[in-house]
Amino acid sequence: MQIQVVAGTAKSLQDRTSQLLNELGNDHRKTVQAEAYGANGLVDILEVRATDGQREILVLNCSRLQIQAVLEWRSCTEDTNEFEDLVLHLLRLPDNNL
Repeated sequence: MQIQVVAGTAKSLQDRTSQLLNELGNDHRKTVQAEAYGANGLVDILEVRATDGQREILVLNCSRLQIQAVLEWRSCTEDTNEFEDLVLHLLRLPDNNL
């Protein structure tokens, strides 16, 4: 599993989000709105999507706690090959913008 955490200003994240959406073929089904989930809920939905075959997922507006939970999930799955080719892009706004 590859995890890319992207943090920055609202403007820089908007630009990066547009770039990633273009790379994903503008398929909004490959995005997750992190603010709709708690930390464990986000991990659950990512696991469901990965199990269903999604191999690249863009996660918008992650909190620090959510990012930590995803990193811990990756640590738990390192010994298996199940999510070896999964790529997660976690976008995080600065604390004062959340």
